[in-house]
Amino acid sequence: MLKIHSITLLCVLLNACSSNHKVGVVYHDRFDFSQVKSYSLYNRNSPFTDSQSLIDTRRNAIELAIERNMSINKFNYAELEQADVIVTYYLLNGNSTEYAKYNDVVRFCVQCLRANAWQTTNQYSNIAKGSLILDLVDPKNKRSVWRSAYPLDIDVKDNSAKLNEKIQQAVSLMLALYPKSTILMN
Repeated sequence: MLKIHSITLLCVLLNACSSNHKVGVVYHDRFDFSQVKSYSLYNRNSPFTDSQSLIDTRRNAIELAIERNMSINKFNYAELEQADVIVTYYLLNGNSTEYAKYNDVVRFCVQCLRANAWQTTNQYSNIAKGSLILDLVDPKNKRSVWRSAYPLDIDVKDNSAKLNEKIQQAVSLMLALYPKSTILMN
């Protein structure tokens, strides 16, 4: 089973290398990522769900990709109250009001990125319409501590299998940049 997951991840990474897209990621260096063992997703009736308009099939595809990749990366699913992080997502649709609402829900501050507590790798300053954004939210303070973005390049001609493949690839690439260890600064 581990061989299948390794081969799948290798194929996704090789496929991504042939793409000219870069994965952008920023994270807060005062959060201890090495202690994270479990994750959760917000329920469908939460303020998070209300922060964006997504059809259920697209929402399901994103959540399945997250669950699959978190499992591959050895994170266990937990109930919201017991999770070490909460994974959220946003598909950038060009609606700035909706995007601002999402940022409010996950308490992500774009201007705060200039603060030296945020580490950047392949900064994603040019997020384009159609990009998938993933956030890891610290459940204690309900604030994003890690964000990644990747353009999905959704085409109207994409069937559900192609769309699911693009989502799976994007989530794999983004979560591959999860900080394996951090130095805590008090």
